[in-house]
Amino acid sequence: MVGIKGNRRTLYSKKVIIDAFLLLLQEKNLNKITVTEICKEADINRGTFYSYYNDPFDLMRSIEDEMIENMMSKINNSGDDSLYGVLNLIIENKEFCKIILNEKSSSRVFNTILNFTYENSIAEKKKLPNANDTYLEYYFSFSTGGTIEVIRKWLNDDMKIPVEEVVQILESMYVS
Repeated sequence: MVGIKGNRRTLYSKKVIIDAFLLLLQEKNLNKITVTEICKEADINRGTFYSYYNDPFDLMRSIEDEMIENMMSKINNSGDDSLYGVLNLIIENKEFCKIILNEKSSSRVFNTILNFTYENSIAEKKKLPNANDTYLEYYFSFSTGGTIEVIRKWLNDDMKIPVEEVVQILESMYVS
């Protein structure tokens, strides 16, 4: 039946909507994209779009929510290998990740992940001598900013180096 989650037609419709939306996001800002443009690019009618999303912002939130859920799952289920899991998820969602990492405004996806990792990162560094609150805040800003920039560079270089090498690079930068 149409509209039932997991239905092939529903999955197909959502996929073409998302693909069209991501294509448009590569060319223009979110606030400049219209439902009409998405529908034209996806070759669907407006009713199909509105059966799943309210507007382009709702579509973006939906994509972000799914990405957050997938990243959190990778982090929670991968243990020490969570960085591998997250980087592999980035590979699977390369175009979307390029878009959100290259946005001038901060990404809700990465802010959510960073907030989640904040407590673990700070707790680990509290064990260091002279680790006061100011040091910990600056350390977290430095390490997360650096990590995001390394991932951004890797994405913008079309991920020419393997995930394992990116993990080694990041881990080598955080050895105390």
